[in-house]
Amino acid sequence: MRIATRLILALACLGLAAPAAQAAPERTAIYMTVAGPLEVVRDGAASTVLLGGRTIHQATGAALTAQSYMSVGELADGYDAVLIRHGVGNAECPITYDLVAVGKDKTYAVIPDINKCSRILNINVDGDRLMIVTERQNGRTEIIEYNDKQRRRPDAKP
Repeated sequence: MRIATRLILALACLGLAAPAAQAAPERTAIYMTVAGPLEVVRDGAASTVLLGGRTIHQATGAALTAQSYMSVGELADGYDAVLIRHGVGNAECPITYDLVAVGKDKTYAVIPDINKCSRILNINVDGDRLMIVTERQNGRTEIIEYNDKQRRRPDAKP
């Protein structure tokens, strides 16, 4: 009888612990950047991008998913960039991407909706420039250039 009671109590405890385990935040991506670890964390309906444990970007109701990671420029003065898919979109705007750029000096820039509802075709690095080739919904190709001036400006976030 004691064994049956203990077994029932153990199963009850497991049943209570299972929902708590499902509610825990999930790290969906971790990249070691020049500024430290960059993590994408999903917690229910909210997603957060952390740099060195600090929140630098958030989205509620749309999952953030790391899509591509690139090192751009020279090691001494270059930067790392992570292209992050923002949700799954809808008929008018299938997918949008946010760009996160971080430097060795721990400054960062978050550029939301960088692709203007276009599909990403290719990503290239040309010196210290990041070139994102997109295809608009009408079939036209567009090149989006990121040259890191935004991250390097005096009021960039440390």
